Amino acid sequence: MHTTTPPPVGRLLSLQAVRAVAASLVVLVHLGGPTAFEHKVFGSSLLQPVWWPAQSGVDLFFVVSGFVMAVTAGGALFAGAPRPSVGRFAWRRASRVYPLYWAVSLVLLAVVLAAPGLVHGNGEETDLLATFALLPQRGEPLLLVGWTLVYEMGFYLVFTLSLLAGRRGRGAARAVLVAWAAAVLVAGPFVPQGASPWLQVATNPLNLEFGMGVLAGWLVVSGRAAGRGPLLLGAGLTVLLATWVDLSLRGPLTGTGLAMALALGGGSALTVTGLATLEREGRLRVPALLGRLGDASYSLYLVHVPVITLAAIVLARVLPDLRGPAGLALQAVVVVVAFVGCQVAGLLAHALLERPLLTLTRRLERRVASPRGAAARPAQARPERGEVSAAASTLTT
Repeated sequence: MHTTTPPPVGRLLSLQAVRAVAASLVVLVHLGGPTAFEHKVFGSSLLQPVWWPAQSGVDLFFVVSGFVMAVTAGGALFAGAPRPSVGRFAWRRASRVYPLYWAVSLVLLAVVLAAPGLVHGNGEETDLLATFALLPQRGEPLLLVGWTLVYEMGFYLVFTLSLLAGRRGRGAARAVLVAWAAAVLVAGPFVPQGASPWLQVATNPLNLEFGMGVLAGWLVVSGRAAGRGPLLLGAGLTVLLATWVDLSLRGPLTGTGLAMALALGGGSALTVTGLATLEREGRLRVPALLGRLGDASYSLYLVHVPVITLAAIVLARVLPDLRGPAGLALQAVVVVVAFVGCQVAGLLAHALLERPLLTLTRRLERRVASPRGAAARPAQARPERGEVSAAASTLTT
């Protein structure tokens, strides 16, 4: 029987589109939450009906993160591709996450020192070492969304271990990932509420969403999803929409966080697999704007909370206290402007800070790898558009 090896997975604009949607959902969470922008400025929330569904933006991010790791670095695990350099993999993950995160966190630290009341929690329960190292802690990091990056870094650690195990063969590499998922499933329900933050992070069902993303990536890399794009996409959207409606009407799913992870993670994984398959087969075209917003999604993810916080402080003091239809109309306009303003801030941060930082880290990487040859290739110093996300993961690429 004649078989062909599936072509390599190149840059997928559909993944960028998903990342743009995921980041935008998280923005909606912080615009309409019970203690967020709308309540601080107007005392009520027009976005309340979508508040719980919008929290699935994090689930989307985690699934795409696992997917991208599978198709960029996981070829050695699934498709017999050459094993990537573990050191280079670890450097690229760290250099994508930390520099921009540190930059934003340092600004917030300066604000805490100058005017503690402007940042949530006044920084009183924040462990600065854990915050900047992205380690589990009982308090909140300076940057509110930093908690998700703790999970991201934990996944990178597990994936790095699987690459190391891959020196003994693909079976050993896969065994690491399977054992990790099994440990989360078995141990998670038995971890008490007040347990060590390290144990709580390690056994949280959210970790399974990375594994679902890896499985989705394997389906695409191996060619097993070929021709099934519409079916997978339809199934994924059906699960997501049904879960979103249920969340909007009743709040979180009853039971443990496992039900939420399986519903939102499973629906996201099916959707991402369907989109990626359709795009690879030339049956899907993604608008360029969504691709650009996806490129800037990490910047948007990091800067939107400070932008919203500052806007809430200013607007709460200058907007008139209107009642009735006029007040609702003003609130709707302000929410839309705030949402668009966050997108613009993300694009600016991406262009002015994120991309230059990526360029710097790539130059450092080349100099360490080849000190004598680094200066001879200046044309390669600046990444092509989209490199920020093409070879890395969701929240961080």
